Amino acid sequence: MSDVVTRATREEFGLWYEEQAGTPVRRLLCAFAAALATPAPPGRVAGALARVVDRYPECRTVFAPDDGGTLVRRPGPDLAPTVCFGPEWSAAGAAAALGGEPMSAETGPVLRLGVLTGPAGEVRQVVGVAHHVVWDGRSEELFWAALAGELAEPGPDGPLRPPPPAAPQEAADPQWRAEVAPGVWDAAKWQARAHGVTPFSWLVGHFAAATADAGEAAVTPYIDVDLRVLDPASRERVGYFQTQRALGVVGPGTSGPDAARAVLADVGALAALVLTTGLPPERETAGPSCKFYVRDQRSAPDPALSPIDTALPVARNDLAAGLTAAGGRAHLTVTARRGAPGPAPAGLGRALLAALDRAAHGGPRGDEDA
Repeated sequence: MSDVVTRATREEFGLWYEEQAGTPVRRLLCAFAAALATPAPPGRVAGALARVVDRYPECRTVFAPDDGGTLVRRPGPDLAPTVCFGPEWSAAGAAAALGGEPMSAETGPVLRLGVLTGPAGEVRQVVGVAHHVVWDGRSEELFWAALAGELAEPGPDGPLRPPPPAAPQEAADPQWRAEVAPGVWDAAKWQARAHGVTPFSWLVGHFAAATADAGEAAVTPYIDVDLRVLDPASRERVGYFQTQRALGVVGPGTSGPDAARAVLADVGALAALVLTTGLPPERETAGPSCKFYVRDQRSAPDPALSPIDTALPVARNDLAAGLTAAGGRAHLTVTARRGAPGPAPAGLGRALLAALDRAAHGGPRGDEDA
């Protein structure tokens, strides 16, 4: 691994500072998992994972101020061996166990990996937890593509270790999850294009309008803006290349299409700033705020790995709501920070499912042409 030391970006500084300011690390972690099309021996998969980490040194990086007080990114400690979870474990349970072990942007590690075996002892799933300071959606795509390539070629086995001892679990944030009916997300994307709106803006607009109605109060939608457009070379790099920004307030009584058009205009304005003056991180508003996300992980035909929707039950914002499409299935997840104002996740989740149905098929307040 190279000993190169580089200056941290503004976005990395923001996440590092959150941790130093006392934000629990578990609120800064990302969980990810995938199923193997062909089960493989644990050692072989562990070796492939190690080679992927070697390819992307950001997976072993740490952050700290240099002698001049500038935050820099430098090589961190080697990762612990891959954890081998038995058939009694779920992907979500394994991710929670990995996230319960110490992690830190300052001392490392920023990544922990595991494999889940079936009754025959061969790996059926791979799971990981990464610190958000080095991870985003594109990072996950790169990771799975690299792992698929490593699994296709023989290589040396890697070390394994047993699951960590059960540690006292902090209370999870209230979370509601449901599988979306087949075809609904594809239909919503078709409706978006028919209305001249991007699928992302269409869904966020409908969700924001439904959230405002459910809570009977205006909400400030937050989204992540990808900054890779500023540096095309970063497209192929693992790392955090996003910044969270607020959109315009959406009030109760706003229709889904109207909110979607407003979201599209706001996103366009943010894109213009990215390309001109830049887009530094932004603090949350004092009022109720909700983070909306859409993760649509498209897989190649006959993939060696099929992403599994998984999420740690913690929210960075007062409320996080979004759709994840992976492995041919789509899930809706609503996570609320404990004690935060606003509707309960279960009630809001049902309202968002109804909003998604309106976004897909039209209906009252969901499509002005219906």
